[in-house]
Amino acid sequence: MRPRFSIRHGTALLLALLLAAAPGATRTEAQGAGEEQVRTELDLLKEQLRRVEQQLKQQEELIRRLSGEKPGGPTPAPPAAPPSAAAPQPAPAVVDEEALKLKILEALQPQLAAANKTFPAQFNPAIGFIVDTVLSFTSRKDQADFQFRSGELGVSANVDPFVRAYAILNGTNAGGFDVEEAAIVTTSLPYNLTVKGGRFFADFGRLSKFHDHDLPFVNRPGVLDTYIGGESQSDGLEVSWLAPLDQYLTLTAGAYNKIGASNTRVDNTVPRGLEEFTYLGRASTFFSLTDAQSIDLGVTDAYTPRVRANDGGSRNLAGIDLTYRYTPLAAAAYRGLVWGNEFLLNSERQQTVGASDIGPALFRYRDA
Repeated sequence: MRPRFSIRHGTALLLALLLAAAPGATRTEAQGAGEEQVRTELDLLKEQLRRVEQQLKQQEELIRRLSGEKPGGPTPAPPAAPPSAAAPQPAPAVVDEEALKLKILEALQPQLAAANKTFPAQFNPAIGFIVDTVLSFTSRKDQADFQFRSGELGVSANVDPFVRAYAILNGTNAGGFDVEEAAIVTTSLPYNLTVKGGRFFADFGRLSKFHDHDLPFVNRPGVLDTYIGGESQSDGLEVSWLAPLDQYLTLTAGAYNKIGASNTRVDNTVPRGLEEFTYLGRASTFFSLTDAQSIDLGVTDAYTPRVRANDGGSRNLAGIDLTYRYTPLAAAAYRGLVWGNEFLLNSERQQTVGASDIGPALFRYRDA
């Protein structure tokens, strides 16, 4: 019996062959696409490694130029990392570069400050005006009045990157007008030095450097008027040095015609020898007890080898000032306590001629 082959059977056989060949073609196409993607990723990774190596070479060359090192042979290329490894991090090179930049900027700081001062408005001085007025009442006579004690005009400006100048002009209710301060102060000297010259308040003690309106009480203590002459106004030169220590310490030395605005025993307009100048030395420090408590401590000595008003005798004025501050951090602008004490010791050697018939001239040593 002969087999029969119809069109239906031929169609079914053709479909079966196509289905059997389709998975193989699909797998071949997918495999080709995967290999192409891997090649692309490898090319990208190689390009990234090449860029990292180029950046490393540029940074090493920059470090050599900044440090002044003579370039040697060619820098060996770092070993190639496997594709799966992360790019190396040049942390030490970055740290060295930043340190060198900071060192160079510190050396160029004065020049940079001068270059930045380009606007005309920066040469305009800062101006301020202060009025000192009090109300007095006398219980014995039941009388009261307002007193205009003084008005002060303050002017300050930067002369250049190295010097600052300021002046304070004062007018009183008595009709007088005076230049209380007019001085120049250096701002960029090496070795933590600061020089001040002109008319200013000498660095004696604590309260004597305050203007009347800056005092923590209405009137200046009588002991300051007696021994210093009110405000420590002086015509002269002063040098201060901030010690490079962990503990704050400032040393000051000065030479002046006299110390004291009301000191009438010495005249600023009269020339004098070196032995008639007043020489000052001061040391001050600061102690932080807690975040809210601190102590200021200062020791001062002013010595005049020869005072004309004392018939050529010498004078030595020493002082110790201690200030305690309590400033709570939560209410620093509204609460606080300041306690200060200042001790003065004045020694003068005066020569007086006595009319005695039994001996030569008498010498008297007075401690006040």
